[in-house]
Amino acid sequence: MNRKFLVTAMVLLVLLGSMPLTQGNSNGIHNRSTGCSCHTQSGTPAATVSLTGHPAQYTAGSTYTLSISVSNGVSGSSGGFNLEVDKGTLSAGVGFAVNVNQAQNSATHSITGSSQRSWSIDWIAPSTGSGVTALTVAGLTADSSGNNNGDRWDTLSFQIPEAGAAPNSPPSVSNLMLGPSGATTTDTLVLTYSYSDPENDPESGTTIQWFKDGVEQTSLSGTTVSPSETAKGQEWSAKVLPSDGSDVGGPMFSNVLTIANSAPTTTAPTLSPNQPTEDDSLSFTSTSSDADADVVNFEVRWFLDGILIPELNDVETLPAYATRDGDSWVVEVRANDSEDVSQWVSSQAVSIGGGQVNTPPVANTVVLSSGPIFTTDDFSVAYTYSDADGDAETNVEIQWFLNNAAYAFAENSHIIPSAFTEKGQIWFAQVRVNDGTEWSSWTSSNQLTVQNTVPVTESVTLSHSEAYTTDEISVQFTMSDLDGDAESNSEITWWRDGIMKSSLTGLTTLPSSSTMKDEVWTVQVKAGDGNGFSTTPLTANVTVLNSAPSASVAVSENITSQDTLNVVITTADADGDEVQTNVQWYRNGFLDGTLMNATSVPASYLGPGQTWSVHVTPTDEGQLSGVTATSSTTVLNTAPTSEITVKTDPIWLGERVDLSASLSTDIDGQIVTALWSWTDTNSMTGTASGTDVSIFPTANIVVTLVVVDDMGGEDTSNVQLLVVQGPTVSEFTSVSTGRNVDLQWAWDGPDANFTILRNGISIGVTDELSFTDQPLFAGENTYSVQPLIGEEALIAGATAPQTVVVQTTAQAAPGPSTTGGLISGTMLLLFGLGIGFFAFMRRD
Repeated sequence: MNRKFLVTAMVLLVLLGSMPLTQGNSNGIHNRSTGCSCHTQSGTPAATVSLTGHPAQYTAGSTYTLSISVSNGVSGSSGGFNLEVDKGTLSAGVGFAVNVNQAQNSATHSITGSSQRSWSIDWIAPSTGSGVTALTVAGLTADSSGNNNGDRWDTLSFQIPEAGAAPNSPPSVSNLMLGPSGATTTDTLVLTYSYSDPENDPESGTTIQWFKDGVEQTSLSGTTVSPSETAKGQEWSAKVLPSDGSDVGGPMFSNVLTIANSAPTTTAPTLSPNQPTEDDSLSFTSTSSDADADVVNFEVRWFLDGILIPELNDVETLPAYATRDGDSWVVEVRANDSEDVSQWVSSQAVSIGGGQVNTPPVANTVVLSSGPIFTTDDFSVAYTYSDADGDAETNVEIQWFLNNAAYAFAENSHIIPSAFTEKGQIWFAQVRVNDGTEWSSWTSSNQLTVQNTVPVTESVTLSHSEAYTTDEISVQFTMSDLDGDAESNSEITWWRDGIMKSSLTGLTTLPSSSTMKDEVWTVQVKAGDGNGFSTTPLTANVTVLNSAPSASVAVSENITSQDTLNVVITTADADGDEVQTNVQWYRNGFLDGTLMNATSVPASYLGPGQTWSVHVTPTDEGQLSGVTATSSTTVLNTAPTSEITVKTDPIWLGERVDLSASLSTDIDGQIVTALWSWTDTNSMTGTASGTDVSIFPTANIVVTLVVVDDMGGEDTSNVQLLVVQGPTVSEFTSVSTGRNVDLQWAWDGPDANFTILRNGISIGVTDELSFTDQPLFAGENTYSVQPLIGEEALIAGATAPQTVVVQTTAQAAPGPSTTGGLISGTMLLLFGLGIGFFAFMRRD
């Protein structure tokens, strides 16, 4: 039993020892990612917190391990942190150095983690559509002293957009103003500016750099500079790099502010002796000071019975001979540092021979007009007078101060007119009163800051009164501002059918992607001057009309009459309407009604050289037609095919060869010209035209045929003709025997007939190798024999002409001809009958 108890006790001790302790702030604190008041910032040097492991864009539901570390800061290893997320959840993961709250949106160090300066924690990204997530972290370096003094912390924040969301736009700043105007070494420098972001992201991580005489002051940050950092004559400026935690905008520079001279001050003078006689000289004591450590001198003036004695100006000791018993003297002094002077301050009056007799009056409750004062308002100073001696007020002096500098133009005026004021000015007044003997001390009023007067929106116009869904709609507006401020950071909102679209707030152009047909959009403008908006907005409306559809067409290119002509039609409609098309085809400028709405033209319609164009008109569901799209093409001519037909075979030297172009073709037209040319091996050339030609080659020859179609297309072909020796008539003889001429010859060719030529004229044809002619006339005759193979007469195979002389022969004298007598008798008989007939007919 004791052994079991001991084991159980040991296990409990181990478990208890591993649990994080929770005492005080060493166990962390939630919801303090911007720092806390439980630790001062008195430690040095400054701490630097860093956060790594976060994505540039998060994926919904993904887990990211974040690493937090704090560097620099106070010495030691103790530290802490607080991390907050506005979306998603945090998980402490493995270990005991980190605690997460119940809502899982805040994490801090545990007591275990307070002895280190780096930690890790898991962040589970939010669900889809959550938008930009903010991560804010504060990191602490502690000195382990057990109290909250001597520590140092730093903060950091990030804006992480969702992956796939619209890209973040960087912020911008405007209206940078470094003040106060006329600042001296006693003033805190204050930087003001207007921050704006297209997505209305909050400002996070903006960097402010300070410059003194053009040199960056790296130890300074924030929007203020302590008076201890400044000195007279220095030139200060600031540079702002705006950030929304995700992106940094463009730098903007403030005005340059020159630190002005600080006017010296002095205490009220004290006269001595305080109970003088007419034998005493009067002197005074007063203590001056100057914030710039300038050398200070006194200006002095003496008053006798309340009347200034100018001859005594700047006399610091009043000689006894100038006094008389019963005189009442007052001295006024002011300090002068050679650039500025203090206010006049008065001593109490002393009476010669009687000591101090009068109590100076008092100006009480010096106040300026109540309520906010704008540049359109006058304001005034009021005060109450009191005098312990019951003396009545005899005089009053009022000095006005603008931005801590004396404003002489309004001296002794109870009212500051609005014409003298501008926004941002700081005014106060000092008042002193006189009881006829002495002046009171100066009493200051409250300070009054002149407020900005908001602008007035004068007009609002839109670039369209009616627009299409493809139009970008821009807004223009005018404003007036009594302060003379330029337009800055105006409030522009867009309303669709009466419902505001916050995602478009601030845009001066309504993108076409946001509009649809039949919507009515309203823009509302409140003009801004960087400090406020006009109280009365102005609006303008635009109606979004149905957008006409569009079409683009492309027809087939490089087609011939053997191809189908196709058209590809692409349509679009900005409103998403279904688009119908009307298709018309034009051939050489004339509409072909048989092809209405056809998307192709058959090859049978096409001819070379024709120009075809297609006109496509798109129409949407609202019967609104868009611009007709056109495209055209020209049907290309197909070149003819040249082919030479050799109609003669074999080819004999010097004999006729028949050639033909009749087998040449043109598939889309007709051949109109056939041009022949040839060249033989002896460089002999020739040309001819026509479908059929004949040539007589005397050597091997190359023949070229060029055919041209009705569109000017050409094609060329060649043929080589090899010439062989053909058959010839040989051993030709011609012998005259009396009236006969006997011809004989030999033949070495195929079966043939022979044409007998006498004097170049055919006188007979024979298939024998001899021929006998009996010419009608004696004398010379030439004979030749020309072979005839089928219908072809050979030229080179014919004989050369031979000349034969035929001799004359004696003829017997002719006797009476019986035939001649018969003819003559018949003619005479017919003549006689004719005469008798006519005679018989004329009986009248």
